[in-house]
Amino acid sequence: MRGIVAALGWAPEVRGALYVIIAVLTLCGSCYMLLATNMGARLGFLLAAAGLLGWLTTLGGVWWGYGKGIAQLAPQPGWKTEVIVTGDLAAARSSALAGFPNGWAKLDPTSKEVADAVPVAEGDLVQAPGGPARPFKSSSEFVLVEAYEKGGERSGPFGLLNVRPFNVFHEARYLIVQVQKVLPVTTVPGQPVAKPTPDPSAPPLSVVLLRDLGAKRLYPAVFTISCGILFGLVCYQLHVRDQEAAARRLAESSDTGSGRLQPVR
Repeated sequence: MRGIVAALGWAPEVRGALYVIIAVLTLCGSCYMLLATNMGARLGFLLAAAGLLGWLTTLGGVWWGYGKGIAQLAPQPGWKTEVIVTGDLAAARSSALAGFPNGWAKLDPTSKEVADAVPVAEGDLVQAPGGPARPFKSSSEFVLVEAYEKGGERSGPFGLLNVRPFNVFHEARYLIVQVQKVLPVTTVPGQPVAKPTPDPSAPPLSVVLLRDLGAKRLYPAVFTISCGILFGLVCYQLHVRDQEAAARRLAESSDTGSGRLQPVR
């Protein structure tokens, strides 16, 4: 008994699961009980299931459209490091850098796109405690000098309907974050700290990143489609029952009009 009480008091795993189970049994079970007592167990279950699945389909559609709910559990978009190049980018043996700088657009190092990719690049440039060897010991040893971008265009099927939400096809989007080792900074008491200056004798390090679009709306899409299919099947079963009931009433009315006695049921 002490073990059971301890397990039920273990937050948040067991207690959270119990909250969900009790809520489902209370809300869905109470609706089914009312429908079953008035319409029968089978018809009441179909009506309760149709209402629940219809609501879940609507909720899943909202999650699908706005990227909310279970969409947060799906793989999120982000930058992934492809390769780190030391020195001249045009001489790098990488398919993404073929023909550099043709087709690449220079970005402002202070832009939002660069700020989003810099933390990923720093993770591959700065050595973490106990981690693999990296070119730098800390982020203060280098400075961002240049950034470039290529690709990322969206298009519709066969090049048509190039507007949202029909432009579902994407080209690979690359971004280059180029850093360089800084010159040693000498601090003078009473004077402001000098701005880090890149060392012209040090070769630049370029981190080539690829934009991973993730699958943010995959889980809501599967959830919505699955609930929609089940909702359609339940509604179809209700339609079949309505047809059978209508045919039975028509047969009974025909037998009554012809003067035939109906058997006692």
